[in-house]
This record gives sequence, structure tokens and C-alpha cells, in this order.
Amino acid sequence: MSERAERRLRELLISQGLLSAEGESRALVAQGRDRITFSEALAKVEAVPRADLLRTLGEVYGVPCVDLDTTYGDPLILDILPREKAYRMEAVPLFLVDKQLTLALVDPDDLQRLDELRFLTGKEILPVVTLGSDIRRHLPEYYGELAAEGGDLPESIEFEAASADDKPREELTIEGSEGDRPIVRLLNLTLIRALQEHASDIHIESRESQVVVRYRVDGRLQDKPYAIPLSALPGLISRIKVLASLDISERRLPQDGKLRVRYADRSVDVRVSTFPTIHDEKAVLRILDPGRMEFRLENLGMSPEVLARWRRIIRTRQGIILVTGPTGSGKSSTLVGTLRHLHTPEVNIVTLEDPVEQELPGITQGQVNERAGFTFARGLRAILRQDPDIILVGEIRDTETAQIATQAALTGHLVLASLHTNDAPSAVTRLLDIGVAPYLVSASLVGVLAQRLVRRLCPECTADTQPTEEERDYLGPWLALPDLPFLEGPGCAKCLSTGYRGRTAVHEVLEVSPHLRGLLSRGATSIELTDAARSEGYRTLWADGLVKVRERVTSLRELARVVDQDPAPA
Repeated sequence: MSERAERRLRELLISQGLLSAEGESRALVAQGRDRITFSEALAKVEAVPRADLLRTLGEVYGVPCVDLDTTYGDPLILDILPREKAYRMEAVPLFLVDKQLTLALVDPDDLQRLDELRFLTGKEILPVVTLGSDIRRHLPEYYGELAAEGGDLPESIEFEAASADDKPREELTIEGSEGDRPIVRLLNLTLIRALQEHASDIHIESRESQVVVRYRVDGRLQDKPYAIPLSALPGLISRIKVLASLDISERRLPQDGKLRVRYADRSVDVRVSTFPTIHDEKAVLRILDPGRMEFRLENLGMSPEVLARWRRIIRTRQGIILVTGPTGSGKSSTLVGTLRHLHTPEVNIVTLEDPVEQELPGITQGQVNERAGFTFARGLRAILRQDPDIILVGEIRDTETAQIATQAALTGHLVLASLHTNDAPSAVTRLLDIGVAPYLVSASLVGVLAQRLVRRLCPECTADTQPTEEERDYLGPWLALPDLPFLEGPGCAKCLSTGYRGRTAVHEVLEVSPHLRGLLSRGATSIELTDAARSEGYRTLWADGLVKVRERVTSLRELARVVDQDPAPA
């Protein structure tokens, strides 16, 4: 950054009221200490909001600005600028339209550099400006790390495929043929970004004339602005199939597979599902990162009251305990945390899951394989011959599994299982609908935990805000409560401009007391159970969520998005 550009940047920021004297002083100290440009120093000490800093940089140079954290280029065009040159010249190719190449640069006024880039690429250069620190941070994601002493240039991510029987095969090279390198790089970049943003799923599909990549982050799908031509989709799907040991010639039937990714010194399992659509195939990759799955009861977001009740319930020696909620509500996390709490050398714990998402030391884990005839019901019968003390059934799906689990609970075993219901009392209705007799439910059921996942407010940018007119209509009674804040952040770099970062759970616990057991034996409805449980301290999902709103953990807007409201407060 030239002295003229630096002076102009300082003048603009001060004239717009964005840079204080104290912020300028801190930036100058960081600039001298770390030997970085003034703009990078401003970003490092957070003296100016990031969006305003980038916008002002664009004004200084008279070109568009770009935030590489939120704008992704086309990985298929990276070969137009050799990796060593991209690193040396601190340039990231973003888009190629006809003969015009858009490049992210630190100093668009450097005419010598622009001439060299024009010669290297053979294209007309359209420069956009960004921070040098951003370019240096993102270059390894696009190109991979540079070798230390001129050797081979390794990719930033490695793959290990899994065979159809779920056993690891030999490690597969990720280089591919020279003609496949853009596709290889595209998949690598897609996975690296997903891991960095803590995405749980990646959706790869066609839409109109391009390929769309979406990440599910904190439970919500987000489009990523990759500029990928539609012609790249077949090669990308084929690459995924090869790594997941699927049949690349079969495009008419859904396929499921698994691969393992090694990135940043950790291994991550990826479940792969392909699905034929009316135009092309769609692939969904579910990321199972053990490094983020050390779940224990104490860090699952349970309030002290819920945690105390749940610990009391799981201390029982026999019976059936259910965790309920829709898909993606964190049931597996709660069950894993519960097993960790219950595990001791004196007890034999056996699980039956579909799939096994986290390996638990000291616990016997089995995985359903319906193609081979190993169903939940068949596996549960076999478990009963394994001298178990505690049994985990990943999901109760049918009458046979429900009846076997209930019988196991009545014969001296503690059975943990998940069920898909909207709330805790509805779990009883669901068991009755499946075909379990009321007297068996009343005799075996110990307790039910229902839960949902809500996003956490970003601690960096959370602020008081105002509800919309629509929100005033359906949240009016709750907005009138004096102790209930209405919060949401405008978004910042640390929360990817969403206002939220991470998730926590809201819970409700139905503890089966003697009074409720009597109601169960008479076939009481879920409404009757709810009314009776309220008199014993039962608290709904909505009520538990309001506690987290008051604690400024989540927002009322987010809670209303995820959880059905209780009747309006009196």
C-alpha cells in the first residue's frame, strides 16, 4: 500500500467518522510492530468495522472491493494463474467472463504487477481490492499450501475411502489426472470451507444454468456464491462417488456411501448420499467431526433444573427412557452424553445405531445394516443375549422394535431410545399408536426428554433491536413482558454475517410419577398428561427457551422460529 493510498484511506475514514484518534494510534502501533500495511493493521486491531474498511479501500483505489470471507471465486479457473505466481503476487482469481479475468489484489494501482498478470494469464485484468491478510489466509484454501523448499505442492486435504461394508480401504490419491485437477480442487475447497465454517451438511445440486453449493450451518442452509458452471456437475459427482466407493456408472438410483477426510491433523467421517433428480444428480455430504462431538451432559445446554431431573431419571436401574424431537434436534448428542455419564467398568452397555456417529471407548456399539437383514428388531433380540445392563436403541421405528424394547425394560434392563415426536407427552401417544399396550407403557416408561436446537446469539455483535409488524402480531403478549429482551445482531465476520454463532438446546422433561403412571395405565391422552405434569413442575420447550432468552443466550425471534408457542401469558 503506497503512502499516498495510506494517507487517502486515513483521511476518508476520519472524515466519515469511522476512525477515532485512539483507533488510529492502536493501528499505527500494530503496523510498526508487525510490519504490515495500515489497512491490515486497522483490521487487526478492529479499529474500523470490516465492511466499512473494505468499502473505503474501494473508494481509495476507485475499484470494487471484495470480502473473501463471503465471496468465493470459481475454483475451475485457478489454473489460469500458476500457484507460485499467485502466492508471489498475492492475487486470487475470482471470475472469468470471456477474456476478462477478475482478480482480487492488495494494490490495484501497481501497474507493473497488473502488466505481469496480464502477460501471465493472457487476459484483460479487472482488479478488485481486498486486504492482504485476507488474500494470504485464503490462498492455501484455493491452491493448497506452498512447499517449504520448492518440492511438491501438497493439497490441503486428504481422503481415505470406505468400502461398501464400511471398512476403510487403501488411501486414495487426490491428485487425479491433469484434466481432473480443477474438479479435484473444487471438491477440496468445498470440503475445507465446510469444515472451517463448522457445517453439518453440504448440498451440491444444479439450479438453472449453474451448480449450487449450500452449507447447513447452525441448522440453516446457506447458499455459497461459488461461480461453478453446470458442465462441472457430472465430474464433481463422479469424483465424490469414486472417493465414497459408489458406482459411478449408476445415475438412475440413489446411492449411499462413506469417505474419510484428513484435514488439519484430524480425521472426519463424511456420509455421502446421491439422489437422481429430473435433470441431474444431487449429492448431500453429512460431516461427522469427532473433534466437535465430545458431548457430555454438562455441556449440552441443559438448564440446572432440567439437568437435575434428567440425572434423577437416568439413575433408575430398569425401564425405558426416551429422547424425542424431529430430525436434527440433537437427540443423538444427548444420548451419547447420557451414555458417557452412565458408563463405568461395572456395567455392560450395548448400542444399536443407524449409523454409529461417534465411537465410545468401553461401549459395545452395533450398526444396523438393513440390506444384510440386520434390522433394529433383529439386533435388539441379539443384544438381549449379550448380558447387557444398559441398551441404546438408536430409534424406535416400528411395532416389533417398540415391543421388544418394552419387554427388555420390564425384564431388568435400562433401555434408552429416540423417537420422533413434537413434545414429551406425545411420546406416550406415539408408543400407543405403534402398537404397545397401555399397561406396558405405564409399567416400563420412566421418563421422556424432548428437545430442539436454537442458534446462539453472536457475542460480538448482539444488540437490542425492534420486532417487525408481523412479529408484533404473533409475539405481542411475550413482547409485553418487561424482563424479556428482544435481541439480534446485525452480523459480523466472526458469525459470517448471520448474527448467530453455534447452537444450544431447549428441553422439556416428563418424569413419570406414580400419579402419571396411573393415568398412563388408563390410556390418558397427551393433553391430559400435560395438564397433570404441569402440577408436578413440568416445563415446556417454550418456557425453557424463554429462560435462555432472558439470559441473552438466544433471541425470541429464533425461539419462535423453532418452538411452538405456549398459550399467551396472563
